[in-house]
Amino acid sequence: MNKKHCLLLFLSMIGFVSWSQNKFPNEIIVLKNDSDLIPIKNLEKQKIATLSLQSDSYKLISFKSMLNNYDKIEHFNFPNSQDLKNIETLKKRVSDFNVIICSFFQSNKNSQDMLNFVQSLGVKLILTSFQSPKALADLKGLDKVPVIINFEQADSFEKNSVAQLIFGGVGASGRVVEAVGGFHKGDGISIKGGIRLRYSSLTNEGYDSIRVCAKIDSIMQRGIKENAFPGAQLLIAKNNTVVFHETYGYHTYDNKDSVSKNDLYDLASVTKIAAALPSIMLLHDRGKMELDSPFSNYWKPWRHKKDKKNMTVREVLAHQAGLVPYIVFASETMKNNKFNKRFLRSKASNKYSIPVYKDLFLNKRFHKKMYRIINRSEVSAKKKYKYSGLTFLLTPEITKQLSGSDYETFLKENIYAPLGAHSIGFNPLNYYPKKNIIPTEYDSFFRKKTIKNWVHDENAALMGGVSGNAGLFATANDLAKLMQMYMQFGSYGGKQFIKKSTLLEFTKVQFPENDNKRGLGFDKPLLNNASLSLSKASPAPQVSEASFGHGGFTGTYIWADPENELVYIFLSNRVNPTRDHKNLYNLNIRPSLMQVFYEEFK
Repeated sequence: MNKKHCLLLFLSMIGFVSWSQNKFPNEIIVLKNDSDLIPIKNLEKQKIATLSLQSDSYKLISFKSMLNNYDKIEHFNFPNSQDLKNIETLKKRVSDFNVIICSFFQSNKNSQDMLNFVQSLGVKLILTSFQSPKALADLKGLDKVPVIINFEQADSFEKNSVAQLIFGGVGASGRVVEAVGGFHKGDGISIKGGIRLRYSSLTNEGYDSIRVCAKIDSIMQRGIKENAFPGAQLLIAKNNTVVFHETYGYHTYDNKDSVSKNDLYDLASVTKIAAALPSIMLLHDRGKMELDSPFSNYWKPWRHKKDKKNMTVREVLAHQAGLVPYIVFASETMKNNKFNKRFLRSKASNKYSIPVYKDLFLNKRFHKKMYRIINRSEVSAKKKYKYSGLTFLLTPEITKQLSGSDYETFLKENIYAPLGAHSIGFNPLNYYPKKNIIPTEYDSFFRKKTIKNWVHDENAALMGGVSGNAGLFATANDLAKLMQMYMQFGSYGGKQFIKKSTLLEFTKVQFPENDNKRGLGFDKPLLNNASLSLSKASPAPQVSEASFGHGGFTGTYIWADPENELVYIFLSNRVNPTRDHKNLYNLNIRPSLMQVFYEEFK
């Protein structure tokens, strides 16, 4: 955030700028909602597009942007009704969509033709009209439109409320004030909101945005100045509402590309709770994995390992099993500081089929070598807290064996797509624009290049970028959906993703008697956190004991606090250009940022 942001916030407080996204929530009138189509549910089954007249496109920029906060939506313009060639092209382009949100600003021949066009497609139609309800009387075929939403003379923020209504971020209870066309005075359907995140601002929610802005800006600018990170972003959701989401700095220290809200970050160990854990929790829910059963039930090679055969899933996930923290598998692929051609080649082939980086491919048999090394690794005889990422490297294979589905597909179908979190995934070059993928470190040990568009962690890279220890990429907004779902004990968007009892079990401290603060996979506050100063607490001292989250080596940190109904997302690439940059920790930046909001919300 900068001085311009602060000025806008100040002007909004004294009335010169309309900052509210819900200024007139009761003036949104839902005239029809057949089959309870809105709020839209089951996003994994929907493919959604918008359609508007070319002349209206500029009026709908913020509306479309807000829709994209909820799901991956494509946007189309309706050509002149006489342009038959382009209409036929449009028909082919929208043929795969099953929901179309069609927006009008006036009822005329072009808007009637657009309505007729959409109805000819046989899709579910949501009509949003930003005009007087009287004007709707001029349109024909409204009786066949399943959803009609009317908001007369809506400004950009109020259009955003309509977008949020469609996905259940806000509700509506407006009524027609006088009979028009086929609608009667008092007509209107009440819609309950709150099933997904709402988007607002600190000012609109009654907080002192000027004070918060100044504090956050000071911390962030110091971090950039002292090379804690070249850029970062921060998202805060309070009471199911995103009240703060701002970006700072640049992708790298050359100050060329400013950080944007759509940028994709390498999450590093946040992968453990954003990919491995949802997979494990789903397997647990389905009776495929029991917490107090031996881990060797699900990883068979350990059945013959005396030091591993009896350690339980609970002990492994709570880092209480005595496993070694990390194994540098990349060293096994090197010989005399060069790539060993037995394992790595510059060209892909049937044998060398696992991409590790651009023009670098791994022998597919190397994974068996990795598994053997893990199976033979030492185990401490003394069972105490020791953080280890080894078993998370096994999660993809275990998921495949127990679910019958590959790890990526399992997560996408059961978690990410239903959440509308399409930015969360592995190997981002497969699905995301290069310009929005944040670079990480110059890898002086293994790949000898600046890592961009690929996972930073060497072990995850050797897994082809798909692992449980690291490898996941995401935007802040989509991570907020995941954490909000966790905080609501598995429920989001009208869907129960994971059982409440499972979330309660996984997010509680497992072995406090052993001075182990961890939940099952989730990090937790220090056991005496509330009594510590900000400089010694982890995270901020005011978080509740029920809170949970995880940090990542690249500089990421996500946290959820059910008691305070707060989600905290901090994303940075502090390892750019090297991991030697440690001022993110030395300056205590992440807890300090968190503390600002706890003090404000108090």
